Amino acid sequence: IRHGHERVLRARFNDARFFWETDQKHPLRERTDWLKNVTFQKDLGSYQEKTLRVQRLCSWLCEVIRQGGTPVRPGVVHKAACLAKTDLTTELVKEFTELQGIVGGLYARTQELDAGMPESTQQAIAHAIYDHYRPSSMEDSVPRSVEGAVLSIGDKADSIAGMFALGLQPTGSKDPFALRRQANGIVRIVAEHNLP
Repeated sequence: IRHGHERVLRARFNDARFFWETDQKHPLRERTDWLKNVTFQKDLGSYQEKTLRVQRLCSWLCEVIRQGGTPVRPGVVHKAACLAKTDLTTELVKEFTELQGIVGGLYARTQELDAGMPESTQQAIAHAIYDHYRPSSMEDSVPRSVEGAVLSIGDKADSIAGMFALGLQPTGSKDPFALRRQANGIVRIVAEHNLP
């Protein structure tokens, strides 16, 4: 049994290495235009359109948070919002869909995002991307940084508002877009980061 499991795991790891190396040929910053070909929701447009909405919402959230006395780096949030969904175009995420966000964060950490960008800024952007789906459940932790928290709130709020605008709100027994989970996630982030 152990031998069989090892053989399967070895094959999966080899696949992951191959997809990682293939994906490096096109860095995340190149992939932003590719998002126009990835549908978010048929009536809400592509992931490129969602990215633009989330960037605008996050800019507003940064200002609200800063006025409330919490330090936040709007440039980090803006760049992270720009790149957050680009990993949906990667071969690694197509093969391992449960790694959405995680792969983007790892790629953002290892690829050059902008020439001359300080290492600390690149790491902050990578952490925000890595964490922006958090919390994915009540047991999951919230994003580590305020910038990740803002990105997560913006992404979740855009999805909730868009689905409600289309009349796709949850019913007593159905919540196909996990809107309740996303709303609960926003509440947890605000509470645990003590945001205004």
